[in-house]
Amino acid sequence: MKNYFLTGATGFVGRALVRELIRRPDTSSITLLTRQPQLRWPMLSWSPKLKFYEGDITSVQFPHDSSFTHIIHGANEANDLLQPDAHRYYYTIVEGTERLLDWADTLPTVEEVLVLSSGAAARDTVYGRAKRQCERITTAHAPCKIARIYSLIGEETPLNGQYALGQFIAQALYDKEVRLWGGNAQRTYLHVEDAARWLLTILEHGRTDMPYDVAGDTSVTMEELATKVAKLFGVPLKHIEETAAPRGPDLYIPHIAPTLALGCEQTIYLEEALTRLRGHFSQSTREERG
Repeated sequence: MKNYFLTGATGFVGRALVRELIRRPDTSSITLLTRQPQLRWPMLSWSPKLKFYEGDITSVQFPHDSSFTHIIHGANEANDLLQPDAHRYYYTIVEGTERLLDWADTLPTVEEVLVLSSGAAARDTVYGRAKRQCERITTAHAPCKIARIYSLIGEETPLNGQYALGQFIAQALYDKEVRLWGGNAQRTYLHVEDAARWLLTILEHGRTDMPYDVAGDTSVTMEELATKVAKLFGVPLKHIEETAAPRGPDLYIPHIAPTLALGCEQTIYLEEALTRLRGHFSQSTREERG
């Protein structure tokens, strides 16, 4: 039986991980680090397997008397555009990772550790630089795995971030149109349920000497994606002329062959994921209207 310690469980990926762990019969307990344990997070599926440990990743006194066998670290706010203090934001991500890994080194029961990174580690942004530094820190600890997460989709896709998919959906829902600047950028999309299964496979079977990409296997341009969202929600697509100089192709394509070699499989593709997402928001709208 496995005893998990998770950080970042209230996030988009974290919630999917918790749901997947609850479903697994070999999961004995799931301890979630949280700043507000009294809320018990109604967005998570309740289960007697869940436990809550209060604290902030940068200051918490981690439990010393424990029987944790697996640790998954995913705590950070990915939307760096909303951070008022870039230096503090960078410090929180890096310091939190280093503190957690130092603690994991002291636990003799821990078998595997997985640190969630991002495809944005290749980019020169505050978030990208922080993630690169976290990967460097992780490689100094053993046994630790690294998973680089690329663009994901799911019924809980955040609508208030900097990600194009969430912006398109928010525009379709609230502005009754989808607006597109440019459209040459390319992304791949993996459903968050598939991502959760992939992450646990990497945790259990991955190697420690390489990062694993977690992403869909088919690229789509932003123009294609915007067109799909507009059609799905029955709203017009509005092209906005760029005032700045035209940008070159924005490629954000992962290399997932090593991840697939572990036995990971994409089971939910973009068309089905978008249909699910539309159904989710249609149901939410009906419930709001009573």
